[in-house]
Amino acid sequence: MTYEITGLPNPVHYIRDFKRFQEILSVLVRHGFGHLVMELKHSDSALGRLISSFRFAGLDEGKTSLITVAERIRLVFQDLGPTFIKLGQILSTRPDLASDEIMIELQHLQDNVPAFAFPEARNLIEVELGKKLEDAFASFDVTPLGTASIGQVYAAQLHQGTDVVIKVQRPGVRSLIESDISLMLMVARQLENRIPELRAIDPVGIIEQFQRAVSRELDYTNEMRNARRFKAAFEENPRVVVPAAYPEFSTRLVFTMQRIRGVRITESASLGIDPRKLADVAIDSVLTMVFEHGFFHADPHPGNIYALEGGKIAFLDLGMVGHLDEGLRFRLADLIVALVENDIDAAARALQAMGIHDEPINRALFNVNVSEIMHKIIGIPISEICLSEIIQDLFNGARRHKIKIPPDCYLMGKALLTVESVARNLNPDMNIETAITPHLKRLMIMRNTPARVGKLLWRRLSEAADIMGDLPEQASEILALMQHSKLTLRVETVEHGSTMMQVERLIGKIIAAIIVAALVLSSAMFITFSKIDYLIMGVPAQLVLGVAGYLVAALLGVHMVRQVIRQTDRS
Repeated sequence: MTYEITGLPNPVHYIRDFKRFQEILSVLVRHGFGHLVMELKHSDSALGRLISSFRFAGLDEGKTSLITVAERIRLVFQDLGPTFIKLGQILSTRPDLASDEIMIELQHLQDNVPAFAFPEARNLIEVELGKKLEDAFASFDVTPLGTASIGQVYAAQLHQGTDVVIKVQRPGVRSLIESDISLMLMVARQLENRIPELRAIDPVGIIEQFQRAVSRELDYTNEMRNARRFKAAFEENPRVVVPAAYPEFSTRLVFTMQRIRGVRITESASLGIDPRKLADVAIDSVLTMVFEHGFFHADPHPGNIYALEGGKIAFLDLGMVGHLDEGLRFRLADLIVALVENDIDAAARALQAMGIHDEPINRALFNVNVSEIMHKIIGIPISEICLSEIIQDLFNGARRHKIKIPPDCYLMGKALLTVESVARNLNPDMNIETAITPHLKRLMIMRNTPARVGKLLWRRLSEAADIMGDLPEQASEILALMQHSKLTLRVETVEHGSTMMQVERLIGKIIAAIIVAALVLSSAMFITFSKIDYLIMGVPAQLVLGVAGYLVAALLGVHMVRQVIRQTDRS
């Protein structure tokens, strides 16, 4: 049943399920959040009038006062089912969106949902694959291996004899989640209007981020692509196994992959494998994902890392992944090097470069806060430091200064924290510096290769050329505006002649600076890419000409600096 609600911030909102909306509000009241419901109820809107028509059971204040707010939030999410459980699980990995207390509590959320009947699963598989179950699989175990809020997993065998597992999406879960998210957005907008203090938390933004994340997770083709990409990335690593995906038996609602037989990495001793060696493989694999591939498993907990015969590990459940572009990886490397070297200024610069800030930053105060966090590790051997925990603390500190760290950086911090905890559990003597140093060195070498530097210089030169190329057209537009008396200039000056002289000098300096920059860039490009088979006094011609360009640029630069100094002295 659909109900139209008007009078909200956006023109029209829909409550797709009247009973579901009432259920959500009832659960909030039951767990001690009746004051939020009352805020909505007393709002002067159609939503407030709708809530006024509901009847809620009385709130047992004595019962809710015995548990914390974080525990009550977890109970709300638990009682409301798949959408809210998934939201809670995502919030438990996002220190930028939830407090430490709430994050820890939400990590205890469980998918306590009953399995749906096999005939429903069979029907969905046959509709999605377009063939009978017997035609697709040689055998199929009707008892699910596992059940979760979004779907459940079955074991089967392909006709060629390969053992596989099949994820089948829970019937109706997509429409339920879409309905719940529309309700969340509606309530979040209304709460922001009624309680201005909530705007700093940005509940609407949180729900919209969640909407994007869960939409990707509901489409199993995303997980299939992730699995294939991870498998290609670790193809040449004999210690890491990624289950093969089978696109011909996969759709948006059904995902078929190779079955991995092993045990949780924390139970590796049962296979007679040295857990310390597996700790090294696990931490090295995740560091490789982060620093070299820029594409990482966002939830590498023990249930998602299996130990296999022969001392190998396998990564499972690739639905939640994170991405770091090249620039973020370089900044992360700078941050870690600064932490290892206890360089507070360098750490603050790297941290600021990783984020986005709309307002000016109080650098002195920011550096003090970074210093306070880093003082926790000064004098402590790096082998005893939980590096990922310090990184998370720094990210949280940046957030307090209105620096917006990209969400995937938080995912990366949580992934490193999780795998570091797993590795230390397997090997208490693990040295994180020994594990991470080779990855940082490779990243730094890649950062400074002549090919990459040349490519970067070429890109900047191309951008400068584009700007110069646009100047004539822009100048023509300005002249056209002047001809039609449509260009307005506001000049506030007393000494017109003096001002014009200053403008002329400034233009001259800008032109000279452009010439110097062009000489530096072209000389670098000439040295890097030019292939002239000619020697000048035994030295390659491109090197001589490139150095000559640098010298001319240096002389011009010195001349410009002297002029600036003279002008400053006169002033």
